Amino acid sequence: MTITNRLHRADGLVELMSHPLPIEFGAGRPACTDVPDPEVFFPLDGDEFGIGLAKRVCAGCPVRRSCLQYALHHDVQGVWGGTTEDERRQMRRTNEQEVA
Repeated sequence: MTITNRLHRADGLVELMSHPLPIEFGAGRPACTDVPDPEVFFPLDGDEFGIGLAKRVCAGCPVRRSCLQYALHHDVQGVWGGTTEDERRQMRRTNEQEVA
């Protein structure tokens, strides 16, 4: 993976961390801001250790819900709100089936 791809993938994470979060999700600092390398949240496919590490960071995050909502609405890559891309795809499918 090139540095350009890494920066592009991390743009959404940087964007989320730089915007104030909605009051209804509570105030708090995203747990990901304490991780020195945002690449942690973009593990390679099948990297269960990397996925688990990212999810552990998300588990105690005070803004996890808002992060997950952002990811669901913006179709981003990586682990967001404690979920993988595949898990969010399944959430969208389930939601679409419930609405139909």
